[in-house]
Parts: sequence; C-alpha cells; structure tokens
Amino acid sequence: MAMLYPWQQSSWQQFASLKQQQRIPHAILLTGVNGLGKNTFSQQITKSILCLSPRESQLACGQCHSCHVFDAGSHPDHIEIKPEETGKQIKIEQIRQLIEKQQLTPTVSKWKTVVISPAYSMNVNANNSLLKLLEEPQPNTLFVLITSKPEQTPITVKSRCQTFHLPAPPFSEALAWLVANSAYNADETTTNILKLAKGAPLAAIEMLDQQGAESYQQIEQDFNTMLTAYISPIELAANWQKYNLSQLMNQLQYSLQDRIVNNQLAIDKSPSLEHQNKRYWQIMDCIVDTTKLLSSPNNINKTLLIEDFIVSVMRLSDNAQ
Repeated sequence: MAMLYPWQQSSWQQFASLKQQQRIPHAILLTGVNGLGKNTFSQQITKSILCLSPRESQLACGQCHSCHVFDAGSHPDHIEIKPEETGKQIKIEQIRQLIEKQQLTPTVSKWKTVVISPAYSMNVNANNSLLKLLEEPQPNTLFVLITSKPEQTPITVKSRCQTFHLPAPPFSEALAWLVANSAYNADETTTNILKLAKGAPLAAIEMLDQQGAESYQQIEQDFNTMLTAYISPIELAANWQKYNLSQLMNQLQYSLQDRIVNNQLAIDKSPSLEHQNKRYWQIMDCIVDTTKLLSSPNNINKTLLIEDFIVSVMRLSDNAQ
C-alpha cells in the first residue's frame, strides 16, 4: 500500500471491505482537516473503481488501459469538478454540464466516477442541482465529495453520502513522519507548526516551506511586543500582509492558549496571573472576531482589519498596566 499515506490505511481498509462486498455507495463524503492528502486518497478510490484488474488490496493495478488513461488525466469515465479560479465557487453551470455527461454510458470501465473538490465551494444552486443527481443515482456511478468543512455541506446532500473521515495521525507519529519525509528537524518550532496544522503532516510541511521557521518566530516576537510595548499598528499590519492571515491568527490563538494554560497552572503561587488571564481571554475574543471576518465572503480591507486588531490588543494591554 505504498501509494497511501500511513494514516490513510484504516480508511482504505474500510473502502476495500465495501468494494469486496460489492457494497460501494453511490456517493462518498470524504472529510478531514487540510493536509491529510484527501485528494490523493480520492484518486486511489476512483482509480480503483475504474481499474479493470484491481489488486487483492483493491488498489488499482496501474497496468491496465484504464489505469494508463487515468494517470494521463484523460479517462473518459472520470470527471473532476473544482472552482474555475482558486478561492471561487463551483457554479451551477458546472453541475449542469456534469448532468449532461452522466447520461453517457461508460466507455473504458464498467463504472463512472466524479470527484468534487472542495465540496464546500459549491454555491446554493450548485448544491441543489447536485442533489437531483444524488436523489436518482445512476447505476455503477460513484461521486466523491471532498471537504475540510463538512458543516457547510447541506444536510440534504450529506444524508445521501456515506461519510469517510480521514483522521489525523497521533501527534508523535505525525511528527516522526514529517521529520522522515522533509528537511525539517523535530525542534520546538516544527512541533508548534505541526500543532498549528492540527496534526496534519502535509499541511505542516507546506507551512514550513512557504512561511519558514523564521516567519513563525517573527510573528511570535511581534505578538510579544504587542502585549508588552508600543508597536506601530500601520507598519506591523503592512508587514503581516505577506503572511497567510488566517494561519497567522491561528498561530496567535495557539500562543495565547499556551499562555493561559501556563498561567492557570501557576495561579496559586501568583494570584496576579488571574487578572492577566482575564486580559488574555479578552484578546482571544479579538482573535476569534478577526478570524471570522477574514473568512467572510465579503470584500474586506484586510490591512485595515489587522490594524484594528493590533490597536485593540494594545489597548487591552495598556488597560492592564
């Protein structure tokens, strides 16, 4: 099973068992946090379904005509639907085109497969159009909907799918895999970034590659300065625009959580820490509110938003002094 990540093995066994029993559902909702290889896993599922001579493990053989055209990205019985532009929605027109193609019979394999990723990017009309397909499934057709936000999938769609949840591996195993499969060491920064990635090794490596340990440490330093001294909100907000702001807010949230926990453990020896924790909880509210606005579909001036956040944090810090 070299084509699967170690943490995907149990989920694959679940799928392989259904396939062996000829109980393949007509739709799968594949969930899990970002960075667990959900797209890779879905490729193994659909390639296996289309394969003309699958292995005993139910993985695709990799040698038949179906596998060759699949690997070439030109399998006539396989369709992938994603936003036309990164960060945009999947439109109803894309689902309507899918409906037309679903009328065709398979040409290479006995099955037809459809992957929709990310499923949460479908707008309301697209979801309603897809629902019609799921309500009257065609024989030998498998839909795989991939999402890191299953709570945004309409109940009507979710109820017509069998959920496969990819769990993150135990933290120690995730860290060991990350170190063995990247150029990074198991130091404090790598460990913290893996926590920030919710234990997902692939997401942690991507963050380390894109942001780097130096950027992580710089953000920590900036946050310390915000909490203890004056810093220019305009200058800092401009500097932070080069980062993924949602990830940055998550980093600040984790950092603040650690401070709160450490204070709580020592609060008997130093009662003043209770007052400090109250301030930290107020700052936590600022982080949560800013995170919500960053993920809002509205067109928000992110520079002004971050400036307001920095000013709010420093005001809370001033009031505590």
